[in-house]
Amino acid sequence: MPEELRELRINKSLAGKDIVAVVQKIYPKFDKTMLSKSEQGSKYGVTLRRDAMDALIVEFAPEEIAAIKRRRGGGHRLRCKVACRLEDDDYAQLQQLIKADGYSTTQAWLAEMVKQYISRNTQESKGAQNGSQRSK
Repeated sequence: MPEELRELRINKSLAGKDIVAVVQKIYPKFDKTMLSKSEQGSKYGVTLRRDAMDALIVEFAPEEIAAIKRRRGGGHRLRCKVACRLEDDDYAQLQQLIKADGYSTTQAWLAEMVKQYISRNTQESKGAQNGSQRSK
């Protein structure tokens, strides 16, 4: 991202104070020194947060907003997430059982359980529909 920040400033011929003014709307203590360090992140270990960079793109390069939306996906092919919280003992026991059943990860086990659940309920609803059609 440091390269992205520097490219934006150079390609759009932006003054540092203009960039600082936009970022200060989100992070009031951001200054020109922080901008310089953010542009040279590999030297200083400082990077601009994604929300601040997105604000700069919206302000100075609105034609690149589609790229922001593409990035937000996180890169996962499977974007939908299912989660729950468990007691420590239940979690430990579940992990043991998942491993014993040969699943490499909780993700693999849970995905399989969801598929089985959907399949079972889809078959049951088809059976119920077929039964109601026969009785007519």
